[in-house]
Amino acid sequence: MADQPENVDASAASSGGGKKKLKVMILVFGLLGLEGGGIFLATKMMYNKPDAAKGAVEVTDQEKRLQSLKDQVEIVLPEFNAYNKRDGRLFLYNLQVTIRVQSEKKDEIEEIIELRESTIKDRFNTVIRSADSKFLNEPELQTIRRQLQHELEDIVGDDQVIQELLIPKFFQSPANV
Repeated sequence: MADQPENVDASAASSGGGKKKLKVMILVFGLLGLEGGGIFLATKMMYNKPDAAKGAVEVTDQEKRLQSLKDQVEIVLPEFNAYNKRDGRLFLYNLQVTIRVQSEKKDEIEEIIELRESTIKDRFNTVIRSADSKFLNEPELQTIRRQLQHELEDIVGDDQVIQELLIPKFFQSPANV
């Protein structure tokens, strides 16, 4: 019989330990649930729902961008050829220049270009003939663009009319003369 109380005590101790483990597990899961709920509520309070009007603003911005593109027109200037002999070699440059202006000024600028076509070609040829080869070999031709735009603004008489000067065609070839 002495063995029986020990067995009863051992089984009672093992069942009491199981209850402690169960209580600890319930307590841990309860704390995890409270922590998760707290984080959920905190993020809900910090971040608001997106406004429905923001989508409409984006469409309006896109429409404004499209309208600004329609407000500007591109005018193609006459194509021209120019020679350059700055580094001891003769090169032929074939250029096509386009300018971007406001659509209201289109007719006025086209008329000036038509009336001063030879002057424009002469000034552009002068720019290319006098340019250093490093400017003619720039990847974006920024220096040449600025010089051509300056000459064109002098001819037009207004430095605010031309918004951008583009060079869509720029061929360089050695001239075997």
